[in-house]
Amino acid sequence: MKGCIKKETVPPFLTAQVIGDVIIWLAIGLPALVLYIMGTPYKAGFFCDDTSLKYPYKQNTISDALLSGVAFGLTIMMLLIVEVLNIFEKENKRHRCLTQGPFTCLKGFGIFLFGFVITQIFTEVLKNAVGRLRPNFFDLCRPDFSRIDCSQGYITNYTCTNDEHSASTLRNSRQSFPSGHAVFSVFTSMYLVLYIQKRLHISYSHFLKPTIQAALVLLSVLCSVSRITDHMHHSSDVIAGIGIGFVVACSVFYSLGTKFLNDQEPKKVSTDEDIEENSTPVLNGHQTPVPLLHNTFSLIGQPNSFSSKCADRS
Repeated sequence: MKGCIKKETVPPFLTAQVIGDVIIWLAIGLPALVLYIMGTPYKAGFFCDDTSLKYPYKQNTISDALLSGVAFGLTIMMLLIVEVLNIFEKENKRHRCLTQGPFTCLKGFGIFLFGFVITQIFTEVLKNAVGRLRPNFFDLCRPDFSRIDCSQGYITNYTCTNDEHSASTLRNSRQSFPSGHAVFSVFTSMYLVLYIQKRLHISYSHFLKPTIQAALVLLSVLCSVSRITDHMHHSSDVIAGIGIGFVVACSVFYSLGTKFLNDQEPKKVSTDEDIEENSTPVLNGHQTPVPLLHNTFSLIGQPNSFSSKCADRS
């Protein structure tokens, strides 16, 4: 059908291209994983009367494992739902333009994975470089104030005395900025919002698409807010995480998604264009444009004038 995307074929360099992209993905993802597990944050100090660090320690409402499982599972589910809805849409069935990419879901998830490692490397580098203390730092660390001269103001020489928590938990108490939950949840929701906006084309409801998008945004907001109520992050940490997730989602989608998730609408050809195209004469096996014939006749005269001139000469 004219105006539709050409049927996808596997290019000869696809295998090499995939291998190269996987290598790049690992080159970014492995350092982020190492920083997440073994990163050493900058040892920031504190003021003894800093009330923003005196919140009690609470368990996470949304753990790292739960966030990862929901984000990856929700992404896979939404990509599949969007493409299935496109297949059963009558208008898409008629044109066959929006549903003929068999690897659309796979490509969409691959772009999501690339954005995921970008968010993680940003998050882990900033967490370790800034070393900001969490709101529950005093409760987790329990520095021995009897050995600290608070009159010095900003205290950098201190030792944590709390042995109820693991070393990784104490290390994590100095990685407040930015909020990793906010970064990942906002990135996931914004990526899916943009994917749905570009790929989902249905005619039987005007409200289904914005309702799904609003629900995704609401989930990310609730996840981000829980980090404040759990005393795991300061408000500025969450705001920074929201900004990073939003920027990475938009950057990754508009740099890669608009290229690899093409969904051009079928080109509508007007009736006049159809008539002109279908009425193109064929001379000696070659198509001759109608305007060219008109110009030719205007130069040599009309056929009737040919006949009259020949009659006069005879």
